Amino acid sequence: MSRTKHPKRSFKIRQYIAAHSIVRLTFDFIVVNTIIAIFLAVIIALLVGDIGLSLKYTYAIYTELFGKEPNWSLPDQFLFQNVRAFLATLSLLSPSIFLGIIIYKFFVLKRENIVFRSKCELLTERGEKSIHIHFYIASSLRIHNLQFEAFIRTYETANEEDSVLAYPMNTTPIEPQRGWLYPLPYNYVPSRFKIRLPSSAPISLEILAKDKVVVHNGWRDIELDLTRGDFCELYVTARGDVPDLQASFTEMKRYRIPEDLATEGLPILVTRYDRQKDKFIVDNWEDF
Repeated sequence: MSRTKHPKRSFKIRQYIAAHSIVRLTFDFIVVNTIIAIFLAVIIALLVGDIGLSLKYTYAIYTELFGKEPNWSLPDQFLFQNVRAFLATLSLLSPSIFLGIIIYKFFVLKRENIVFRSKCELLTERGEKSIHIHFYIASSLRIHNLQFEAFIRTYETANEEDSVLAYPMNTTPIEPQRGWLYPLPYNYVPSRFKIRLPSSAPISLEILAKDKVVVHNGWRDIELDLTRGDFCELYVTARGDVPDLQASFTEMKRYRIPEDLATEGLPILVTRYDRQKDKFIVDNWEDF
């Protein structure tokens, strides 16, 4: 029998760098160097035998880690010579690592290439219900084969104690449609696609009240009561290729149902093409 502790939680440096801004990474770099300087200063002060020198050593090591020429000394002993050699190596590696992080950020696709509207809207057209998802491309890079997927995630507190017949959490994929694929979409222009939810379809969503939701997932009805801790979420993923970088990306947006679902329609964004300036102009961006 395996004794491995689960769940495993892996910390991946590349994912952390890609997910955070340069300002955040700079702050982390300063904090890490400060912690290293304090730790080494205390160790050296204890070896020297004068803990009162910790503050002096902290400042000296901190500035040395940022590339300043060292102007402080330690006793001329073999142990302390190795300490200085270690610090000299660390002072060379530290700026190089930070420079590598900055360069890496320039070669990683930034997040939010696709910006989704803060709310989606539930509309009824010709007797058929559909959820409209609004988005636009925020990158100046040309995107190819932009396509979307949608999932409904639910949680039922009633099944927490007894999940033999049904787990409390369920993820129901919504079948993609042809209108969810954009071979060569326009940049900086609002677009939308529809998630059709006809009552006759295997997958359907019904809002009974502001705290009552029913999801038909194809084999049973999931009745959710938000007042008792249940929740319903609509996840939309966007995938596309970036030929200029020979790369691809995947991004995700979460909508809480029914909090982020507008049932009376959202203000219309008017788009027009200015031929003299050769650009698209969009009105009502502030509502996005």
